[in-house]
Amino acid sequence: MVRLKPKEKKVKPVMVIGGGIAGIQASLDLAEAGVPVILVEKKPSIGGVMAALDKNFPTLDCSICIEAPKMSEVMQNKNITVKTLTEVIGVSGRAGNFKVKVREKARYVTDACTRCDECVKVCPEIRANEFDYGLGFRKAIYTPFQQAEPSPYVIDIDACLNNPPNYMPCNRCLTACLPQAIDFMQEPYREVEIDVSSIILATGFDMLDASILEEYNYGRHPDILTSIEYERMLNSAGPTEGHIVRPSNHDHPEKIAFILCVGSRDQRYAFYCSRVCCMYSIKEAYQTIDHGVKDVTVLYMDIRAYGKGFDEFHARTKKEGVKYIRGRPSEIRVDGDKPVVVY
Repeated sequence: MVRLKPKEKKVKPVMVIGGGIAGIQASLDLAEAGVPVILVEKKPSIGGVMAALDKNFPTLDCSICIEAPKMSEVMQNKNITVKTLTEVIGVSGRAGNFKVKVREKARYVTDACTRCDECVKVCPEIRANEFDYGLGFRKAIYTPFQQAEPSPYVIDIDACLNNPPNYMPCNRCLTACLPQAIDFMQEPYREVEIDVSSIILATGFDMLDASILEEYNYGRHPDILTSIEYERMLNSAGPTEGHIVRPSNHDHPEKIAFILCVGSRDQRYAFYCSRVCCMYSIKEAYQTIDHGVKDVTVLYMDIRAYGKGFDEFHARTKKEGVKYIRGRPSEIRVDGDKPVVVY
């Protein structure tokens, strides 16, 4: 007598939308449990904001050193399919049976890319680097950051001279690429419908556009920065190679003020507390002292040091010389070439 083996039921994948640290960890946890995962990220690389940070609080561990192994693990996991340059444009269905419509943009560089950098060297087009929040520059063909995953370069086709109506042609990158990894014949985008059982939203956050607070003069004076711009300046892989400089003249500053709660707990913009700006500002203030800036002041409404080791880290910064003033600035004036904080 022959006993027939029961037919195995195919498990539908789970879609994780957002390739930052939350989406990465969710994907790894699902894959470890045997669930197939489709990880969707709209940018050229997974990693999100954590990949742009210098250090984490309160331990001051290297941020990318923690995240890069997880990014690599995601790319190598057979249970995880990573789709970068991909956005969700529609969802239909019900729990357990969703149809997700996505738009996938072309990378114009294939997996044959060895990241030898020869194409970047010959590319004539320069643009502001989004990963450095405009403080640094990149070419039309680029990788967002050194540890980016997927590893092949990507072409910003809107900046590329080979893109009609800018068609010259340029072809410098094609000539320089020995593995012949560049393919301008790829369709600009394609739309695909994917069947999934569940969807996890790990879409991260947006920074408030500080220029709408006209009283703070952000965007009108180069030495008034957002926290994430300053974070890129602190990073050794950032546009200033970890040196704190005034963007206006590239001098090392002697006096820096951190203003917390900008736009937060403000009925004009966000009535709630962001909850994280206290600790990342304290971390940046500590790093600023460590970089040799003599006078560092933090202006705050309330300090919310709510996690393990957070309060001790706050006390440590005081001991190192960071001054804390409970006050909300009314404006930032520009006196000659220097910003002046009024509180």
